[in-house]
Amino acid sequence: MSGPARKRGAGRATRGQPSSETSSRRGDRLQPGGFAGGYDGPASRGSASNVGSGHGVSPTVPQGGFAPQAPSAGGSRRSSQSGGAPPQPGQLAPPQGDPARENRPRYTDQLRNVDLPASFYNIDQLRTSVPYFRNVAAPGTDYDAKYSLPTEFTKRPGFNDTGKGVLVAVNAYPVTQYPTVPIYQYDVVIGSGSEKRAVQRKVWDSKVRKDATGPPMLYDGSRLAWSMKDHNEIRLMVNLDQEEGRQSTNDRNTFRLHIRKTRKLDISVLQQYLDGRVQYGPEIGESISFMDHLLRQGPANDPQFLAFRRSLFKRQGLRNDLGGGIEVWRGVYQSMRLAQGQKLIINLDVANTCFWKPGSLLSAIITKSRLRDANHVAAILAPRQTNGHLEASGEYKTVKAYLKFVTVIAQYNGNPFPGKEWKILNITMTNAHQEMLDWKDPQTKQPTGERVSVAQYFKRKYNVALVNPNLPLVEMTKKGVKYPLELLQIIPGSRYGAKLDENQTANMIKFAVSQPEKRLQHINEGKSWLNWGADKYLNNYGLRIGTEPIKTNARILPAPGVKFGNRTQQPGNKGRWDLRGCKFLNPNTQELVSWGIGFFPGRIRADKSQIDKFALDFARAYREHGGKVANAPPCITILNADAGEAVAALYQATGQKFNRRPQLLIFLLQDRNAYHYLRIKKSMDGRYGIVSQCMQLQQVLKGNPQYYSNVLMKVNAKLGGTTAQAVSAPGSGFKGFKEPTLIIGADVSHASPGSPQASMAAITCSFDRFGGRYAAACQTNGHRVEMITENNWTSMLKPLVSQWMSQVGGGAAPQQVYYIRDGVSEGQFDHVLHQEVPHIKAVLEKCNNEKKWTGKITVIIAGKRHHIRCFPGTNRDAADPKGNPLPGCLIERDVTTPNEFDFYLYAHIALQGTSRPTHYSIIHDDAGLHPNHVQNMIYEHCYQYMRSTTSVSLHPAAYYAHLASNRAKAREDIPATAGPQGGPGYKMKTPSGSSQPSDSEVAPLLPLFTGAGPSILWSMWYI
Repeated sequence: MSGPARKRGAGRATRGQPSSETSSRRGDRLQPGGFAGGYDGPASRGSASNVGSGHGVSPTVPQGGFAPQAPSAGGSRRSSQSGGAPPQPGQLAPPQGDPARENRPRYTDQLRNVDLPASFYNIDQLRTSVPYFRNVAAPGTDYDAKYSLPTEFTKRPGFNDTGKGVLVAVNAYPVTQYPTVPIYQYDVVIGSGSEKRAVQRKVWDSKVRKDATGPPMLYDGSRLAWSMKDHNEIRLMVNLDQEEGRQSTNDRNTFRLHIRKTRKLDISVLQQYLDGRVQYGPEIGESISFMDHLLRQGPANDPQFLAFRRSLFKRQGLRNDLGGGIEVWRGVYQSMRLAQGQKLIINLDVANTCFWKPGSLLSAIITKSRLRDANHVAAILAPRQTNGHLEASGEYKTVKAYLKFVTVIAQYNGNPFPGKEWKILNITMTNAHQEMLDWKDPQTKQPTGERVSVAQYFKRKYNVALVNPNLPLVEMTKKGVKYPLELLQIIPGSRYGAKLDENQTANMIKFAVSQPEKRLQHINEGKSWLNWGADKYLNNYGLRIGTEPIKTNARILPAPGVKFGNRTQQPGNKGRWDLRGCKFLNPNTQELVSWGIGFFPGRIRADKSQIDKFALDFARAYREHGGKVANAPPCITILNADAGEAVAALYQATGQKFNRRPQLLIFLLQDRNAYHYLRIKKSMDGRYGIVSQCMQLQQVLKGNPQYYSNVLMKVNAKLGGTTAQAVSAPGSGFKGFKEPTLIIGADVSHASPGSPQASMAAITCSFDRFGGRYAAACQTNGHRVEMITENNWTSMLKPLVSQWMSQVGGGAAPQQVYYIRDGVSEGQFDHVLHQEVPHIKAVLEKCNNEKKWTGKITVIIAGKRHHIRCFPGTNRDAADPKGNPLPGCLIERDVTTPNEFDFYLYAHIALQGTSRPTHYSIIHDDAGLHPNHVQNMIYEHCYQYMRSTTSVSLHPAAYYAHLASNRAKAREDIPATAGPQGGPGYKMKTPSGSSQPSDSEVAPLLPLFTGAGPSILWSMWYI
């Protein structure tokens, strides 16, 4: 047990005679009685419950104490300094200072549901912080002055005029009328100001408050309220027991409510800002915050809906079983945005979110973890004996992680808190037999000195015999509150936040994927739920929203040709081409002499003759695509089931057969086992430094030439070749790079929710003059740290830039650098400029013999986490046969930011469902590039993705960085026997509790092989 009890007598009244301070503090921290049938306090000293449970002891309740008082919503928040009897409900309370002046909410908290332009976060009062390691020196230092970029983001220099103009609909609706009446903003403090949101909502919804202010008042659920009425300062006492029809025996459920006017809002200033007549200031943010809350107030107050920030779900709406006790609900996403064209818009889209299926918590665990019964659950959750002490099992950690914050209720006869909702925090490592507590006399409520188990307690007090007392207890977020697991029920609408398994993911995709026409129907259905025209809050305040989607003037950019070694194909706006009869633009740099193929025995049977035939066919196909192959068939070996031994065996056999170091090893796998795959890559990348290719034996035996060609694009790239090059169309605005240009891509991948596994940072660099080939480096980057650290920039980028200068730049540094960063939100754009770009410039200077780098850098953020979709309908000039936009569809107006240089680009053809564009934001541009140049360059480079015969949705520099960061898992510095890493139950060996990680907390990756022979670092090993 952790968290010792308070010292005897320290702020605690004599038993049976609680002081006013004790009463108040108890109410602040612990619901009376913990929770009816639940309990607080420690078990017997030295009992099994002391082992690693991590339960704190309530500092305000006697050890083992139960208090069977009536349920409370969280305790009294009446100030202990006030003295005297509290005011009656509805009575004005005496002034107690002004707590509303302290801890004012940040603007970013107010606006968390609004899609803000990045520049809004680039103002002192709006800046957010993210943990990072020494990314830049302290402000004001020489380093900061030398390398930092201007704070202001690049403004839109104009619009693209290449290609063909088309009119398309987008899933956004214009705000046609703003409130014209004065709006008064109020600070709200309920109780101490730190009450749970559920308590705050109950106090706000009370009849006492409504009588004092009138029902049309808006409330953000925390610290802000708005009204058309000019109220004087209001101080009330609200008794929730009386509000909910319960007899009130004390003031534990009485809360102070303080409402104080802070300012008068003039919403017209918002249009002045959009028109460019005024600069951004706090009044703009306050107006947007009010408008956003006004938009969401009606649905949030409607009991038929369940609201999660920007998404809304009908409690009886469409849902689908995903398996494993999880279901997906379909709802509607709604967000207010400031947009180009001096307008405010509402972005509407489909929302699909996972929830736990309601029912028994025990059944959910059995189903989710694929267990047999309750005894199986008890067995996997029980602690293990290790070196004389108890430790949590891996299954325990997994279950604990996916159950965290699930909402439950307790169901049993005599429960004094029926229907009370609790959020799960932890699972104890003790069961209902092992956890002990003091038994209290039912009459006097005083401890008798007898110790009973939790199972005995429930039998005595409630006549409830636990069926599975060997199951652990479940600890709630309310301190000291625990329940036997078997008594808990998951309520409807409890969100599931962990990672879906493979089958659940497949089912989720089937449910979520819909063709454009169908998606538009779902959006219109959501719009009918919202029913803007009948919303009493919108009508009262005068906010009007158009019912027809915005139609914007988009463009279809000219499609490039795709140049191979022997021909150039013209895919047009189809976004795909055929590899048959085409030779790779550049074949492997060295003739393939020493190579081997190994296959694992298993369920899919194959004899050596079949593998020999595959080897000959594969080599023949490579030669037809221009590859240089000297020896076929290669060394062919039946492999041991152990991946590490298999790699060593194939390496040795191939080297001995050809009397030279292997150049390529191919592994034919029985299935898609991720652990098997990562072990192979770990050995190949780190121990031997040889490129490898894994193939599915089942596909190999089919002998499909198209499959061979698809794999050979990857093999050729790994061996130094290039598949193809995009050739600009005559009408394109991109005419190639006029000066030595380096393209840098970067991405940081994070572990699944609940996992403390390290984040992985990856950097890619172009390695030819046209941005076709990319080398990559990756490294751990702290725990859930998005900004790439200084050490990583130095260790990863410097070798890449030096090699670029040697191979591509003729010994000189690049004159133009494009930095394309994936995966950061608008609130982090400023961090990219001031915590990443300075390190890029510093590395360029170091590689330039410490001379000042005088080149130009363009910083581009690529993102796909947005809800903008385009619906061209049946317009053949803009739509493919499925109704998706054609590749090259560019959206620059109406749904982009008011002034910043951003755009949405469809560069790909959708294979299924409704296609999603990539949102590009050019936040810094030394070169002053015209949209024609940079937008067409990005689009055309999407045709150069090395392993595909279709254009891709994201610029390859960022795409490759994403691949490399995912591949980094193969080089984690862990024993090969440790099993798959990164799941919710995985525990890092290094500490991870700090919110400001340090270099010592995360072990670096195992390095790529650096021994004799060509370095794998300069190959596309990750593809």
